Amino acid sequence: MCNLEVRCAQPDDAAKLIELIAQLKQESDQYTIDPNIGNLSVDDQAQQIMLVNQTRSFIIGLAFLDDQPVGMIQVQELQDSGIGELGIAVLNQYSHQGIGGQLMDFVIDWATYDSNLSTLALVVKKTNEHAIHLYEKSGFTVVKKRVINALGSVLSTQEMQYNLKK
Repeated sequence: MCNLEVRCAQPDDAAKLIELIAQLKQESDQYTIDPNIGNLSVDDQAQQIMLVNQTRSFIIGLAFLDDQPVGMIQVQELQDSGIGELGIAVLNQYSHQGIGGQLMDFVIDWATYDSNLSTLALVVKKTNEHAIHLYEKSGFTVVKKRVINALGSVLSTQEMQYNLKK
């Protein structure tokens, strides 16, 4: 992926971010996206991105291929806990090409050097073996296995964490 760029979302990316989220929502059930995400107007999304970029506990990262977003990663602190919940998604046609790994490297660097977080955490379906492999390769470990009810479905999941070395 020689034309791949991974960076923080900027207000000018708002329209492309909304389009990416809409496509991701349609493509897969391997991740759970808040039903309200992507429902903002372009101006409101641009404002949200600007506010996010002023914090040390929240980030939206985008992977661009030839100026088109093909993946995203987001971290948001859970209620002033020092724990950032991570979510990542890559468009189906670009999956298994190393983009997820580059997004993970990007956000781990941010979390280690620029955030005020102590831990990154995520929940993954046990059936999503590719994602679990990516998270383990990135240094995440399983801390809890559980069954959850998400959007009306019962899912077998794993909670994984990455302890930041600061």
